[in-house]
Amino acid sequence: MKKRLFEIIDFVLKDDNIIVQIVDNNYIDNSIVVPVEQFNQYLKRHDKLYFEANDMSTGQLLTRGYTLTFQNYWDEMEREYREEDLYDFIIVTCFDFTKAIDNIILRQKLTQYLW
Repeated sequence: MKKRLFEIIDFVLKDDNIIVQIVDNNYIDNSIVVPVEQFNQYLKRHDKLYFEANDMSTGQLLTRGYTLTFQNYWDEMEREYREEDLYDFIIVTCFDFTKAIDNIILRQKLTQYLW
């Protein structure tokens, strides 16, 4: 398993937003509100709503493509996949290194005052 920059505690779909609770970290706030429309656009852009299924019922191999709606994705996709997609979305769209930089600067200032 890859090392993550932050851990998602929980997430819930409420109205037109996904509320994501995150463990305290150096990069991002502990609670993030993700608009469903933005997340849906991200899923479409990265082909997360599209999948293919193979069918041999006719004696020939048929491959069919399916596109999920966001509601189908949310209802039918396993929680771990939704969490992984939310993690990727947050890294791409919400991640802020300035929080980590501010913490580094603060620690340096505190170290100077202690010496």
